[in-house]
Amino acid sequence: MTNIREATSFGATSTTDDVLSGVNLKGKRILVTGVSAGIGVETARSLAAHGAQVIGTARDLTKAKAATGQVRKDAAANGGSFELVELDLAKLKSVRACADGLLAKGEAFDVVIANAGVMATPFGHTADGFETQFGTNHLGHFVLVNRIASLIRDGGRLVNLSSAGHRYANVDLNDPNFEHTPYEPFVAYGRSKTANILFAVEFDKRYRDRGVRAAAVHPGGIKTELGRYVEP
Repeated sequence: MTNIREATSFGATSTTDDVLSGVNLKGKRILVTGVSAGIGVETARSLAAHGAQVIGTARDLTKAKAATGQVRKDAAANGGSFELVELDLAKLKSVRACADGLLAKGEAFDVVIANAGVMATPFGHTADGFETQFGTNHLGHFVLVNRIASLIRDGGRLVNLSSAGHRYANVDLNDPNFEHTPYEPFVAYGRSKTANILFAVEFDKRYRDRGVRAAAVHPGGIKTELGRYVEP
């Protein structure tokens, strides 16, 4: 990267453009999951507006296309690009198909941002029988990222979107699907977010020998569709 300004302090009112001010991402290829709503859209927009080639995934491509009009405009105006790829993290068949499509294309990524997720959902299961939040937030990304790990360039980055909500619960591998434990929406969310963190820690250990580092981040409390299941 070139033209990176000296680090400054950021806070609750800092925008993505504030953070990326002076950063030239031209030629960088970045995968962002979950670009049909929320911070995934803004993440993709800001990266593309700074010259990055952004590949965004979404379960509903029609919704994602409608939500990312500004992403395309900002990409076109600033030498970036934006492409949509279908991915339903709650269906491992879809996850594998997406990963295999990316592998067949063979184009490397500088950064993978595992952003997509659900929060405090009613009790349910993914297509493969896993509790909805653990299956979507963790297992879907776990399969995707491990399957395309060879596409992350030496010196690249994996960024897992976790949450301060990880404090609600540790991972429970003895009862991941709440078969023996009363279901609590935020306990399930906490389990999935803790798993996102632990996945980043282990991925970092396994790939740092070629300069690939992983991090888990808490993006802050932001009013998006993520809170659709939460009482006012």
